[in-house]
Amino acid sequence: MPIETIIIRLAVAAGLGMLLGLEREHHGRSAGLKTQVIVVLASCLIMLISIELHAFYDHLNANSVIRLDPSRIASYAVAGMGFLGAGAIIQGRGSIQGLTTAACLWVGNAVGLAVGAGFYEPAALATVAVLLVLLVLGHLADHLPRHTYLRVYLDFDTCRDLTEDLPNLLREYGVHVIHVGFECDFRKSFSSYEVAIRLKSTGNWSQIIKALRGLEGLIALKWTEGYVP
Repeated sequence: MPIETIIIRLAVAAGLGMLLGLEREHHGRSAGLKTQVIVVLASCLIMLISIELHAFYDHLNANSVIRLDPSRIASYAVAGMGFLGAGAIIQGRGSIQGLTTAACLWVGNAVGLAVGAGFYEPAALATVAVLLVLLVLGHLADHLPRHTYLRVYLDFDTCRDLTEDLPNLLREYGVHVIHVGFECDFRKSFSSYEVAIRLKSTGNWSQIIKALRGLEGLIALKWTEGYVP
């Protein structure tokens, strides 16, 4: 393969990776511009090596035990990308972030392999399609109604059993109660509840908080983003 072709393919790979990286960088993701460009360049180089590997074995005849499969190295590159993608995913208290970034790294891997193989048009079209998905569908998803999962923690200065009253109160506001946890310290006359809930929207959340604050004996209230079952 002429050196000019190699340079062109690496340059195209870097340019397409830059487009994907700029979108992630704009959203403040750790795997942004530099990471995306490096991934696409590495994938392109891996594919170039796969294609050119036969040059080392041109002297072998058909009876040789060595068999070359240009797709084998590329397939391991795709499998190895899973480790880098897993590093981009952060799991917090009940929430997962980084799935889109991990998917972009995976796509960047595929784009780099395509460019390395000389498939410029499919690589460019795939890059444009991914950018459209990130930009257009991303804005659309922000306006779609979705369920919100929360975990609500309530502390009381009494040991009253509210395992039925709490769910009934929340259901009056259209809240689906997934789980109620209860803990009571009889010596200190102290009790705490952990309630996992699902909301259709957070529009009436202030009303729900106002209703919970009206519960007798409530001394502390907090909530965090909950898990998605």
